[in-house]
Amino acid sequence: MQGRNHPHLILSVDYEVFGNGLGSVKSCVLDPADQMMHICENHAAPLTFFVEALEFIVMEGIEETRSHERSVVEQLQGAVLRGHDAQLHLHPQFEEAKWEKGRWKTSSQWRIGDLECDACFKVIQAGKQWLEGKIQETTKEYRCLVFRAGGWCIQPSENVVQALLKLGFLVDSTIAPGFRNAARGEWSDFRSVPEKAFWHINGDVCLETPSGPWEVPIVTGRISPLRHLHALRANRFSGDGGLACGCVGSYLGPDGGRGRLRGQVEKLMRLGHVMLDFSTMASEVLIDVTRQWIDRYGDKSQALPLVAIAHTKNFTPASEQHLADYLAWAQDQGIQLST
Repeated sequence: MQGRNHPHLILSVDYEVFGNGLGSVKSCVLDPADQMMHICENHAAPLTFFVEALEFIVMEGIEETRSHERSVVEQLQGAVLRGHDAQLHLHPQFEEAKWEKGRWKTSSQWRIGDLECDACFKVIQAGKQWLEGKIQETTKEYRCLVFRAGGWCIQPSENVVQALLKLGFLVDSTIAPGFRNAARGEWSDFRSVPEKAFWHINGDVCLETPSGPWEVPIVTGRISPLRHLHALRANRFSGDGGLACGCVGSYLGPDGGRGRLRGQVEKLMRLGHVMLDFSTMASEVLIDVTRQWIDRYGDKSQALPLVAIAHTKNFTPASEQHLADYLAWAQDQGIQLST
């Protein structure tokens, strides 16, 4: 990698329970986040937690779940003090979630891209204010300036981007180039995006504009379908069926069982196309995908951000070793580690 502009690795983590409200905060969020921080701190690597703020706002307002929100706030405050970062992630179905018989009942509105302009602004503002208010209690200079849409459901993105502009956000990091989800209640389509490592946006996140917030996409790449299938199968045998130890839940979305079946078929059809996901991919895959991105963009940019992604609820014992091995490789290659 000599002679190239220095790439820098950004380890982003979607910090949340399941989109349908299932999963305990302790087993699906707090414990795996602690494991991630322990590994990363051994390699002087900061994490960027994309915090799904709406679910924690709702928890704060209910006596039975208020202690869960408090534990989350304490963990995030401590993480930022230790050099990690926290930025905003939103699943709008939590805005009007109800706590019934010991579990959450979320709304059917899973797509922030479907919200009207005022409603979109309202939820993003609420998330930003909550996150800044909590973390500024211990880190006065903290600012929430980066956004990621829940479930990658940012499209149609005009209302979201305009809200981000009004609220002073500098970066969106939702797009995963080449990926598509056809499920009606969770659709996204990033098959046609600029052939760049990052670009300005002012409306459609898939179109470059002269100015506006930056779109800094999640790194994606290609491996053989057989290798991808092997990685997915290996992941399912770690932790609790591919979930963090003790984490119990499901990915059942707003379209119900039919939507889940369609999603499984679509995953089979896109075997071989992967994100730089350090909660589900082996270190060898992470290394190959990183090399592909550097070969693709490393000579064309003044800077080369490498945005990796993970989910706390998917971080298994196998993920721990793969992350440690990947970070050791990145350091050996001279890749900078940043937020």
